[in-house]
Amino acid sequence: MTDLPGETAEQSDALWPAPDRLGGQLRDEGFLGFAERGEEHLFHTREAVTDQERLIDLEQQEVQGTIAGLNDRTPATLPGVETDAIKKLDPEFDDEAFRAIARETFYKVREARSAQNSRESAELVGPQVQRDIQEAVASDVASHRHHLLAFLWLKDAAIARADVIDDREEIDVRFSISAAEQDVDDFTGEAVAGDGDEHAWEELWRFTRHNGADTSASDERHQVTSIRADQWMFAHRGWIVTDIARLPVS
Repeated sequence: MTDLPGETAEQSDALWPAPDRLGGQLRDEGFLGFAERGEEHLFHTREAVTDQERLIDLEQQEVQGTIAGLNDRTPATLPGVETDAIKKLDPEFDDEAFRAIARETFYKVREARSAQNSRESAELVGPQVQRDIQEAVASDVASHRHHLLAFLWLKDAAIARADVIDDREEIDVRFSISAAEQDVDDFTGEAVAGDGDEHAWEELWRFTRHNGADTSASDERHQVTSIRADQWMFAHRGWIVTDIARLPVS
């Protein structure tokens, strides 16, 4: 084949395989083997497109859920719970602003697992919680499956406890959740665990912040300027998740 201007013979061969080379591949692999390679490439291309569609759906869930939480407000705290201990250290602390942070964190942490992108949760959770997410994602990838929460709805985020312990502030948030939870096989698209029915459950998340921490750089770095998974709608002011517990169904 004639080389393109400025192109070496080696580059031309890499871009335009010679007929005898293609014939050699067919002889070595056989037609079925050659076709299987092409089929595998097409499958992974379709898989990448499907993953992108899932990510778009998750981002829509996150934005819609956060906005719904702001518009449909419930009491910020459970009966008898006060946040005075936090406000003594941080006079600017606001219950509703914190709940907005908590809701956004919930959606992004769940998205990190479903989209198999643990980097999204890296600055939102503590080291142990991040390790748990990374291990769950690694297991999903190795098993060729996705852990999905279809129809995810965060019905409530109520402050269940607020305290100051030594040099850190702690707030426990009880999330009331509804979703269809299932593990879906990447090859067949069929559920291998869970089902398509919506279920309700509650989780208790512990948010922790160290006293006097300067988080302005982190908040600015994640400020929403374009559509990216690691950007935040709100400044999180140093609050990270250090424990997640699924509560027994009553």
